Amino acid sequence: MILLCSILFVGSAPAANSVENAEDYYYKVTRVDDGSARSETARQADEPQDRYHTATLQRRETESEIKSRSRLLGKLPDEKPDERPDMSFCREAPYPAGTKGMIADRWRWCMQDKIEYIWSRCTVLGSCTKVGSLSFRLSVLATGKAGPAEADRSVEAWFILDQWDRDREILTDNTLEIEGQCHRYGTGPRCTTSTDVGKQKLSTWMNGNGYEWIKFSSSTSSLTEFPIDFSLTVLQNGTAKHYTDNYEGPNVRCDSTSAGRRHGCGFADQNIPMIHRITHSAENKEYAEHVKQAQSDPDRTMPTSAQKKSIPGSPESLTTLSYLTNKSASDANGRKAISACQRIYGRSYATSAGYARECDEYPYRSTHQGAKSAEDTSGGNDGFNHFSSKPIKKEHNGSGGTALGNFYSFQRMLEKDQFYVHVVTSSGGDYVAAALTGVAAPIEYSQCESTALVEAVDASPGAWPEKTFNDYAKTTPDGWTGGDSTYSVTLPDGRRLWLFSDTFLGPLNPNGTRPTSAPLINQSFVSQVGDSLTTITGRAEDGSRAAFLQPSAANHWYWLGDGQIATVGGKKVLQVVFHEWHKFGSGAWDFGFKRGVVATFDTDNLTEPLSIAPIPSASGVQWGAGVLSADQSNDGYSYIYGVNDAPINKKMRIARVKGNDLSNTDGWQFFNSSKGWMYGETEGSDETVGVANEYSITPHNGGFILLSQDSTEAFSGKIRIWKGCDPFGPFGSWSGHETVYTMPEPGPFGTCEDGNCFAYNAHVHPSLRQGDRWTLSYNVNNFDSRVTTDGAHYRDPTIYRPRFVSFRLVESSSRAKLNFSTATKRAEDVCLPRERPIAGKVISMQKTNC
Repeated sequence: MILLCSILFVGSAPAANSVENAEDYYYKVTRVDDGSARSETARQADEPQDRYHTATLQRRETESEIKSRSRLLGKLPDEKPDERPDMSFCREAPYPAGTKGMIADRWRWCMQDKIEYIWSRCTVLGSCTKVGSLSFRLSVLATGKAGPAEADRSVEAWFILDQWDRDREILTDNTLEIEGQCHRYGTGPRCTTSTDVGKQKLSTWMNGNGYEWIKFSSSTSSLTEFPIDFSLTVLQNGTAKHYTDNYEGPNVRCDSTSAGRRHGCGFADQNIPMIHRITHSAENKEYAEHVKQAQSDPDRTMPTSAQKKSIPGSPESLTTLSYLTNKSASDANGRKAISACQRIYGRSYATSAGYARECDEYPYRSTHQGAKSAEDTSGGNDGFNHFSSKPIKKEHNGSGGTALGNFYSFQRMLEKDQFYVHVVTSSGGDYVAAALTGVAAPIEYSQCESTALVEAVDASPGAWPEKTFNDYAKTTPDGWTGGDSTYSVTLPDGRRLWLFSDTFLGPLNPNGTRPTSAPLINQSFVSQVGDSLTTITGRAEDGSRAAFLQPSAANHWYWLGDGQIATVGGKKVLQVVFHEWHKFGSGAWDFGFKRGVVATFDTDNLTEPLSIAPIPSASGVQWGAGVLSADQSNDGYSYIYGVNDAPINKKMRIARVKGNDLSNTDGWQFFNSSKGWMYGETEGSDETVGVANEYSITPHNGGFILLSQDSTEAFSGKIRIWKGCDPFGPFGSWSGHETVYTMPEPGPFGTCEDGNCFAYNAHVHPSLRQGDRWTLSYNVNNFDSRVTTDGAHYRDPTIYRPRFVSFRLVESSSRAKLNFSTATKRAEDVCLPRERPIAGKVISMQKTNC
């Protein structure tokens, strides 16, 4: 691509300063290179008389160059430049290293050069002596044109010469000529040039007439591309060439296809993609923030991908989007994105938030990188979802979509034209999502109403409703016949809802075994009224039972965590935490945690979620190991408990949110016992050591009871309790009295006939409590996962079912100390307060004497 302009100087020879014969001398013009010495005597006669300059970028831009160009564009109006435009734009332009020119956008190309010429008197023997010099600034602004007529297919280049400096008056008689040329590629359509002045004496240029105008045109109606160039030439006596500077300029593209302004020409260069600027504002807030998150933190967007997401389009990525004009392909992208919104956020995502929402997708459906294209299915890689779909406010999506459409039109985008998307602030700088960090609130420890130590006694296995579940599994035609997790929530209408992760469905064989064709789904609910049970699941497209949350990639799935009743939009709803997992190897335990989400269900229709919201997952903590609602915490906060997982010595994490809407993740705070309640998830601290992946915190006599399987030993059969005054602890145990029950099934000497069982994840069910008698459940599984008639789960379906144990929780008058096993070591051997609480008074646990 070449914009060749020559500056030509023409002039008379300076008067001789000696008595030598003038025929022994001739005069030469040379250019001083940037940073070169300006010798008065050592110039050589054989110095070149022509110089070629690259005025376009011969490589891709760097991130900083893209952003500098974007900031420059932010200062310009979104309209075509006027006649004789303001040249200050080009004088402020951030020219990339290695070039004197730059394409700003489809309509503007700039060039700037600081030129210094030296006039020398040279002998025929080749030695030269400087007799004068001249310097000036050359600024060029070329602008695209568009309009209703074919004659509008043109670009115009404006030249301004200023900042003159000379050291000999005689040089003003020289002549400078500016010429422009356009070329054609191969046998493509011809282009033409026309000029305004062209050639003038230096004195005329210097007397305020430093403007020149050249027009490059292509009158054909077809798609045309041609390079343009210009030159500046110094002439002596108006005709004899002294010196020429040649400048390669941009590539011009003319088309007659864009709606509105049917005919037009602009600048196009594969090294200089266009830039779509999104200015973050109140009108497009959710739209701009979604684009920015997809660009900067794609692995926290939905849907998930079977591999690390790579979403293009940002200046940081140095990868572009490309415009898609095919409507059917664009519609396919849109359908894919909407399908993802429905699957992930619920079919009612458009209204479930209490205001109108639309499914926004990035990369845009109008690009070759849209949702359908970004779903890489090559080589069996189904589920490599390099895009993001998210419901956002309808008006924000509309504002963003309108701006994108205007960008396509204004920049005369054609099929596969490349562009970046740059999200900026109102001041033009990079928009960075505000990541709140630091202390959100101080920790206020309360006094316990009861200072007595507690222990569990009279444990009784086989408690209700264990038999109810076993009886139901024998007869159900297609319902629950086994599962794990076993959380429970009381619904507003009084039903008890049991929450299960992996679930076997019926029927069983007449002899009580399980057929190898039995469906296994990753989540289910079972509704209980008395001894009557009803299985609730999602539905597949063919109407068969399916999990509520379907994975977005092969070898991915969701298991559920704890849940609670929340009030969202004035309506009581069920909220359940789900964990996404993925398989990364062939081993039975080769799976890992991916992220967490909270799903909101209408309690009148539990078959599919109303909405799904991602929850903080950057730390790898599995939130939802337990949930304590604001109705039970006594301080107006709902508590979300997590586990920092490990083979043994798993550690508790604690988060909270004001009110009872777990989907309000912007309001989550994270407990750090050394610093306070923190804004950032990764700022939280590990607390009680020895909890399992699932556990429960239950109110008790003004304090709170933590119950969990013991994880200080691998596959331990021990279920134990801790006590704390606050929902966030610290939780201490009474050494020697912390065991509630020892699960008999695990290990080679356990009660399972094959010796391959393990037990896990115990928690309390408050709705089953009667006086001081509590009921817990735990899960049993088997290492034999074969899908065969003699496989453990098919030979004996009773293995993979919850066990229920009732026990009495009693207080003791002992004044023994509690043992606080915390990861931060801040509260070991602290006694519970012995004094009664005083209204409005808070105390520090560390300062309480025994």
